[in-house]
Amino acid sequence: MAAPKAPPPGEQLRALAAALQQPNLPRAVILRGEERWFRESAIRMAIEAAENQGLEVVRHDAKDPDFDLRAAVGDLTEAPMFSSARCIVVRSAAALLKKEGDGPSPLLDAATRFLAGKSPAGMLVLDAEGLRADNAAVKKATAIGAPVLDLRRLWDQPPPWERNGDLRKTELVQWFSSRARERNVPLTPDEALYVCAATGNDLAALDSALGRLVGRGKESVRSLVAWEAGAAPWDVAEQIARGDAARGVAGIETLMRGGFAKGGEREIDPTALIAMLLGSLRNKAREALAGARAVERGADPLAAIEYKGPPAGRDEVVLRIQARPAPKWEALLEDLVALERKGRSGKDQGGEVDASDLVAFALRWRVEKRGSAR
Repeated sequence: MAAPKAPPPGEQLRALAAALQQPNLPRAVILRGEERWFRESAIRMAIEAAENQGLEVVRHDAKDPDFDLRAAVGDLTEAPMFSSARCIVVRSAAALLKKEGDGPSPLLDAATRFLAGKSPAGMLVLDAEGLRADNAAVKKATAIGAPVLDLRRLWDQPPPWERNGDLRKTELVQWFSSRARERNVPLTPDEALYVCAATGNDLAALDSALGRLVGRGKESVRSLVAWEAGAAPWDVAEQIARGDAARGVAGIETLMRGGFAKGGEREIDPTALIAMLLGSLRNKAREALAGARAVERGADPLAAIEYKGPPAGRDEVVLRIQARPAPKWEALLEDLVALERKGRSGKDQGGEVDASDLVAFALRWRVEKRGSAR
C-alpha cells in the first residue's frame, strides 16, 4: 500500500508551529525533503520555542569542518549541565543516520535511544534532506507522535493534465507573491512570474531577489532581477513532445539562457545543451509512438512500453501518448531525425542546430487545445 501523500509544505509548517506552542514540546522534530528554505524555517521555529521554555540549545552541522560526532552523541545521551533540558539541533544529518554493517551508526543509535526514552530531557531537531521514510529514526518519531515533515520543493509547473495552465497560479509563484506581500513589496502577477522564472525554483534565492525589489520606486523588475535560472533538458523535451508550444518555447529560452545545473555545476555550452534536449526528445517520442501503437491495438500502452518509472510519472506518460495518433508520432520522429542530421553536418554544410531551430520544431508540432483558435 502506498504511503499517504504529505500535505503541502506550508500546511506542515503551520502544524509544526501549533505543536511547538504546546506546554510540552515534542520529543523530536524530523525535517526531510529537498527545500532547504522550509527546513531552515522549521529549525528557527523549534529553536525559538526551545528558548522560550528555557532549554539549552546546542547546534551541530555534519558539513561543518569542525563537526564533532562524539559531542553530538554526548548531547543526546548525557544530561545538560546548565539547564534542566536541552534542544539538540543536528543539521545535514542524513548520511550519519544510516546503518553501519549490521548495526546502527553511532548517531542513529543515540537518536533512537533518545526518542525511546525521557532521559536526558529535551527535544531533538534532525535536519536530514534525503532521509528515507523507513529510517529507524523516522519510524520511531512517527510511532511516538513527533512531527516528521517532508518539505519538498514547490511545484513550478501546473499539473500535466492542465495543458496551457496559468503559470501565475503555480505553487511557486503563489508563494512568492505571498512572500512579497509579507515584505510590503508590490508586484503584479506577471512580475512575480518573471522573478520566479528568472531566478529558478530556489526559495532562498527568490527571497534574496525580493530584497532587491524593496523600495524599487519606478525601476522595472527586469532591470533589478537578472536572468539566472536554468532548466532540465528532459523537462523541456516533455513539453515539446506533449505539444505544449508555449511552455516548450519558454523552456528552450530558459535552457539556452541559464543552462542546466546538476551536481553543483552548470552546463552552459549550447551544443551540449541541444544534444541533451534532442536525445531526451527522441527517447520520449519513441516511447510515445510505441504507446500510441498499443492503443490502436486495444492494448495497455504502459504495459507495451514496459513503464517502470514512479507512480507519479504515469499520468505524464499517458498524456504524452495521447497527444497524437501513431502516424503523427512517426512523422514527428522523421522530422526530429532530419533536425539531428542537420546538427551533425557541421557549419560548413549549413548545419548546426540552434535555438531558433528548436523553437520552430516546437511550433510545428504544437497540439492545439480543443476549442482554441489558431
